[in-house]
Amino acid sequence: MGFPSPAADYVEGRVSPDQVCRWGNNPALFMARAVSTSWREGIKQGAVLVIDRSRTAVDGSLVVTMDTGEFEVKRLKLFPTACLESLDNADDVRLIEGGDLEGEETMVWGVVTYIINDATTGEFDDCPLM
Repeated sequence: MGFPSPAADYVEGRVSPDQVCRWGNNPALFMARAVSTSWREGIKQGAVLVIDRSRTAVDGSLVVTMDTGEFEVKRLKLFPTACLESLDNADDVRLIEGGDLEGEETMVWGVVTYIINDATTGEFDDCPLM
């Protein structure tokens, strides 16, 4: 008959992206690789974007849109006017007719919930202009 080791109190399990991002068995979650860099949003080229199709987009959300047959990541602005803003150029804005987010012209395909960057390159700088 033995006693439990006090060292067992400090044993930690491994961390997996599934636990952190709470993916579970959600069939509405997708992963995509970023094609270009958007420093303002913290997206490096090759980053993994976790996209949730079941989540409702709110003002300021990063959304994946299906525009002219291609997927693009845009920022959704609902106030004062519903529009999609380009990530790299705040002046590049596309108005959403009647505020319909899932209309024929502009379709919000999903909401970006997590951005997973490769940290081995050391390229990310939160103040790239300094």
